[in-house]
Amino acid sequence: MQRAELDVLAAAVGLALALALFPLRFLSSQIFIVTLPVILGVACLLYLAAARGTGTTNGLPTVTPWVSRLLSAGVFLGLAVMVALAVLQGKRTILFMDVGGVIGVILLLQILLSPDEELRPAVYLAQLLAYSFVVRFAALYTAPGYIGIDIWSHTTFVESILQTGSLSALNDIKYYASPLFHLLAAAATNLLDLSLRNGLYLSLGVVMPLAPLFVYGTTRLLIPVRWSLAAGALYAMGDQVIRWGIHLIPTSLGLLFFLACLYCLVRITHASERWRDFGLLVLFSSAVILTHQISSFIMLVLLFSGLLAQVLLRFNFFSAEPNPLSFIGGGSNPVNLGGLVVFNLGLIVFTWSLTPYKGETFLETVLNYLYINLFNAGFLSGVSGSGGSTGASGTAGSAGQTFLSQVSTYVTEAGFLLLIFAAVLGCLTVLKRSRATQTTYTILGAIVAMLFVVLGLPLFGIESFVPGRWIAFLYALLAIVGALGFRHLANRTSLKIVGVVLLLFVLVYPNVMIMSNDGAMDNPAFPDQHERLSYTEQELAAVETFGTVRPTGRGGEIYTDLPYGTVWERTNAYPAEPLPAEGGRPVPQGITAHREYQSEGASYFPNEQDVTQNLNPTKTEVCPPTTNHVYANGEVTVCTLPGS
Repeated sequence: MQRAELDVLAAAVGLALALALFPLRFLSSQIFIVTLPVILGVACLLYLAAARGTGTTNGLPTVTPWVSRLLSAGVFLGLAVMVALAVLQGKRTILFMDVGGVIGVILLLQILLSPDEELRPAVYLAQLLAYSFVVRFAALYTAPGYIGIDIWSHTTFVESILQTGSLSALNDIKYYASPLFHLLAAAATNLLDLSLRNGLYLSLGVVMPLAPLFVYGTTRLLIPVRWSLAAGALYAMGDQVIRWGIHLIPTSLGLLFFLACLYCLVRITHASERWRDFGLLVLFSSAVILTHQISSFIMLVLLFSGLLAQVLLRFNFFSAEPNPLSFIGGGSNPVNLGGLVVFNLGLIVFTWSLTPYKGETFLETVLNYLYINLFNAGFLSGVSGSGGSTGASGTAGSAGQTFLSQVSTYVTEAGFLLLIFAAVLGCLTVLKRSRATQTTYTILGAIVAMLFVVLGLPLFGIESFVPGRWIAFLYALLAIVGALGFRHLANRTSLKIVGVVLLLFVLVYPNVMIMSNDGAMDNPAFPDQHERLSYTEQELAAVETFGTVRPTGRGGEIYTDLPYGTVWERTNAYPAEPLPAEGGRPVPQGITAHREYQSEGASYFPNEQDVTQNLNPTKTEVCPPTTNHVYANGEVTVCTLPGS
C-alpha cells in the first residue's frame, strides 16, 4: 500500500463501482440513479487517461489581450441588458435567464482563456459580483412581496420583535437559542429606518452576493488565481446559491457563516496556524450555531472531517515527493482540531437542549425523528419510480412524468450533476499522496459525508437531516475541489480532451443553473411543472384585506392551493388548509380562495390518498355559482358555501 498510487487505485475502483451501479436504472428512473453511474464512470476514465501522462503540458490555450478586453466589455453590457429586461418586463423572464446564461458562459470563458497578463483578479471579481447582484436583486425587487415559503414566518417573528422590543416572539419556537437572523433583520430595519422588507434586502440581501468571495479566497490558498476565479464563478452561478440569495432566511445567514468557517479552517490547516485564525474560526462557528440548527450540523461535519484528516496523517498516508502540480504552500504537519470539535459539539448540544420544539426539546425531537426513520428505512423506499425532484414547497407532482416534466427535472439537476463530475476529478486528484494534506483530506471527507446525506440517505427514505438544505453548502466544496480537478486535467491531458470537456461544461453549466427551478423560485422557467413562490400584488392584497374584514375569531379555515395557503397561515392572516380534490377536481369547502394562477401554473391539491396533485381547475370549479362570492379583486376570489 505504501507504494500504491491511491488516486489511480481509487479511479479504478470508481470505474468498477460505476459499472456495478449501472443496472439500477432498470429498478428506478430517478434522475440520480440513472445519471450518477455514468458521471462517475466518465470522470474516472478521464482521470485514468490523465494519469498516464508523466509530465505537464502547456495547459489551456489563451486568447489575445484585445479579445479578453472585448469579453469584459461584453459581460458588463450584458449585465446592463439584464437590468433593463428586469425593469421593463417586471420579473425575471425566460429572456432574462437566456441572457444571464450567455453572460455566464462569457464570464467562464474569459477566466479560462485570458492570458496571464490580462488576468487581473479585481476586474474579474468585480464582474462576478456584479453578475451575482443583478441575478439576485432582479428577483428581489421585481417581486411585490417576499420570495419563498419560510420567509413569511421569519418576517412575522421579526415584526413581533420590533413591536414588543424583546425576543419574546421566539420563546416557543426552535429559534429560541438561535436568534441571530431575527436580531439582524430587526436591527437593520431600525438602524436604516426602512420597512422590514427593505431592511432585510439591504442588509443580508446585499451580503449574500458576496458569498463567492469566500470560495475564491479559500481556493486561492491552494491553487493559482485563474482556477480560484473559476471556483468562485462556479459557486456564484449555482442555483442553490441563488436560491438562498433570494429566499432570505436563517439558512442564508448560516451559509455565509459556514463559508467563513471554511476559509478560516483552510487558513489554519494549510496556510498558517495563527491564534487569530483560530479565534475567527471559533467566532464564526459559534455564530453558525446561534443562527441555524441545520447549518450548525453541516459545520460540525466539516470540522469532524478535519479531525479525521488529522488522525489519517498519523498513519503516514502522505509522502514528501515533489510534484509540479502540488498546491500553494501547505505541509503534512497536522493541526489539532480536537478541542475545537469538542467545543462546538458541546455548544450545539447545550443550545439544542434549551430549544423548545413540538412539545419537546429540539435535541429530543431530532433524535426521535432519526430513530423512526431508521426503523422504517428500506433501500429505494424514498425514491419514486419516475423520480424527479419535488417542488420547493415539499409537494409532489401527479403520478407519471410527461416529457416536459422530465426536461424540467434534468434542467434543474444538470448543474448539480456537472459539479459532481468536476468534484470526482478533483477528489481523485487530491488522493495522490504527494498532493494530499490535512486540508485536502478535510474537504474530501466533508464531500463524501455530505453527498451521503444529500443523495444516499434519501434512497432509504431517511430525510431527517433535511438534505435539500445541505446542497448550497456542498456546492462550495464541490466548486473548490472541482477547480482542482479541472486544473489537473488541463495540465495532464491533450488539448483535444480537455478542450471538449471544458467547452461542454462551460456551455451547459451557466445556462442550466440560471434556468433551474431551485434558482428561479420567483418565476420558474417551467411554470407548469414547478410552483411559483412569489406572489402578485392582488394575491397579497387578498391575504391582507380578507384577514382584516373577516376576523379569524369567527372560526373556520380558508381552503386554497399549495403554496398560496402558506402565506395566509404564516402571516397569521387566516388559518389555512389545502383545498382537497376528488377525482382530479377540487372540492369547495366552507371558505375557499381561488386565484387565477391555479388555472394557469403549478398549484397543488391533496387527493383522496393525501397525495398532492398539480391541477389546473377553473374558477367555477373552485367557486361554483352556488357559493357566495364575498371577496374579489380581479385575480383572487374568496367564496363561501351557504351557511358558512
